[in-house]
Amino acid sequence: MSWFFHESDPMGGASGEAYANTLKSPGMRPAHVLAREAIQNSVDAGLEGQKVRVCFRLREVTGKEKKSFVEAAGLDAIAVRASQLELTGPNCLATLDKPRKALSLLYVEDHNAEGLSGNPHDSSSNFYRLLLSLGDRSKARASQDTGGSYGFGKSVYSSNSGIQTIFAYTRYRDTDGIEHTRIFGCGYYASHEYRSKNYSGRAWLGSKKHEDSAGHIIIDPLEGRPAENLAQSLGFDPRSAGDLGTTILIVDATVNRQDIVDGVEEWWWPRLIENKLDVEIFDTNGVIHVPRPKKNPRLLPFIESFEIARGLATAKSGVQKQSTLSRLGSYSLGTCGFVVAPLDNDSQPIVGNERRNSVALIRAPLMVVAYKSFSDSAPVVVGAFVGAPDIELSLKKSEPPAHDRWDPDSTNLRDAEGMGSQIVNAVLSRIRAHLRRFQSEAAPPAPAKQKRLSILERALGAYFRPHSMGRNAPPDGTESLLHLEFVEQPRAKATKDGMLLLSSEFNVTLDPTAGEEEVNLRLRLYCPVLEDDGQEGDDLSCRIEVEGVDAVPDPTDEHVVRFALSKGAKAQFKVQTEEYDPAWSIRFRPEIDAEVVS
Repeated sequence: MSWFFHESDPMGGASGEAYANTLKSPGMRPAHVLAREAIQNSVDAGLEGQKVRVCFRLREVTGKEKKSFVEAAGLDAIAVRASQLELTGPNCLATLDKPRKALSLLYVEDHNAEGLSGNPHDSSSNFYRLLLSLGDRSKARASQDTGGSYGFGKSVYSSNSGIQTIFAYTRYRDTDGIEHTRIFGCGYYASHEYRSKNYSGRAWLGSKKHEDSAGHIIIDPLEGRPAENLAQSLGFDPRSAGDLGTTILIVDATVNRQDIVDGVEEWWWPRLIENKLDVEIFDTNGVIHVPRPKKNPRLLPFIESFEIARGLATAKSGVQKQSTLSRLGSYSLGTCGFVVAPLDNDSQPIVGNERRNSVALIRAPLMVVAYKSFSDSAPVVVGAFVGAPDIELSLKKSEPPAHDRWDPDSTNLRDAEGMGSQIVNAVLSRIRAHLRRFQSEAAPPAPAKQKRLSILERALGAYFRPHSMGRNAPPDGTESLLHLEFVEQPRAKATKDGMLLLSSEFNVTLDPTAGEEEVNLRLRLYCPVLEDDGQEGDDLSCRIEVEGVDAVPDPTDEHVVRFALSKGAKAQFKVQTEEYDPAWSIRFRPEIDAEVVS
C-alpha cells in the first residue's frame, strides 16, 4: 500500500493544487477559514433531528511515535518528489527523519453526521463530492438550508496542511442499512514531471489500483478491518457502532488552538447560542477548550442584535431597534436588529474600528457570512440581519466559494427575470437604509443654536440660496441662484410582470449671476416607500445617470453623487428606481447640499 500519483490526462483536467488553492487567500486568517468551512461541511451533512458535534484535536508526534506515523502515512513516497511539488516552506518533508522535530497533526471530526457514504466513484455520493470532485455546486442549487458546495469546501483542509495532504476516516450507514467504515488519503500538489512522466499533482492512498471496464485507473478507499487498522496507526479516535460521521486528518497542520477557538466564535456564534451546534477544541495536552461567544465583549452587541432580529429580546427604545425589510414583490426579505455599540474604557466602540456600523449577515445555516459595514457616520451602531426563507436560495447562489459575501453580480444568479440579483441588491440597500435611519434616531439631539447649513445658505453668502424644491422659500425671501428643473416629472411605469418602476429627469444649473465661479455639490436622492402611517420607509434602489458634469458616485450609498458645477453649466440627471409593488406609495425627493473642500 502506497501513494498513487495520477498521470496527467491527455484531455486536461484540474491540477492537484487547484483543489488546495481555492480557499487559501479569502481575506481572513487561515484558522478562521478552516473553522467556517469545516463546520459548514459537517452541518450540511448532519443527521436529521440530531445536533452535530464537531471536535478539533491537535496533536504532536515525536520519536518512535513519529516514525510509526510517517511509515503508516507513506510520507517518504511524497518526500522523494518534494522538489517537484512546489510546496511552501518550511514543511515537514525536510525533517521526516529527525525524531525530535515534532510533526503537527490536526483531526477535525464530526458526530451525528452522515459520513462519506455511497459508491466512491459515483459523482453523486458524499465520498466523491468531498474528496474527488472540484467545484460541484449541487448543494448551492438545492433549496434546503445548506451552506454551499463540497466541491470547494474540501480545499480548506489541504490548504491548512504544510504538505497539502489529508486523510479521511468515516463511519456511515449505506442503503443496505448496515454501518461501514472506510479511510482514504488525498494529496493535492502542483502538476509536475517525475521520471519522464507528467503528473496532475493529485495523489491517493487506498487499496491496490485496478482498472474499471473503460480502462480507467481506480483507487478505492480501504474499508472494514484494513481501514480500522490504518486509522489506528494514524492516530484517529476509533468510531464505534452508531458513531456516524467523518474525521479529516490534516498532516503538518499550520494552525494553532487559539485561532481555531476565535474562528469558531467569530463566525458560528448564531448557531452556538441557539444550541444547534456543539464544538470542542483539544490542545496538544488534551485540554478541552469550548467556544464561549457570549463571553466575548466584541461579539455581544452583534449577539444582542441577533436576538432582537429573531424576536427573542425586546428592543430598548433609543438604543436598540428591530426593523423588518419591506417585501420585494411577493418575497419576504428578512429582519434586522440594531444596537448602539457600547464604548470601552478609552471611549472607543467595543466592537473594534474595523466593525463600526457593521451588520452580521446571516442565513439559514446560522453562520455569519460577513460583517459588512454600511456607514461611516456617527453614532456607531451594529446589527444582525437574518434572511427570510423566501430568499435563502438566492442568497446562497450569490456567495463565492469562500461564502464570505452576498454578491448581486454573481453569475450564479442569472435567470430570465433577473430576480436573484434584484433580491440581493434589495437586501443590501434596505439594510443600509434601515441602519442609517437607526443612526439618525439614536444620534443625540443637536444643540439648539446648531442648524444644518445647506448649499449656499447664509453661511456661504446671503446672495445664494438652495432651490426650495417646491417646499419652503429661502428664509429671507431672496431668490435662489441654484436651479433645479424637471424635464420629466417623476412618474411610474408598469413592467411586463405587473410591477412598477419610477423614472424622472431633471437638470441642475448655477445661475450666471452667481458670485461663485464654481461650487462643489452633493446630490442625495430620496425615494422612500411610504408606510401605512405616512412615515417614510426604505429607500428604493436607484440607477442614476449624469451628463454635463463629471459626477462621482458615493461608494457607500448608491443614492449619492458628488460633482462640481460652474456658472452657466448644466448637470443633467436621469433616474430610474428598482421595480416595486403597485400597492406601494413612493415619494421622490432630490436634495442638494454644499460640499466643503478642505
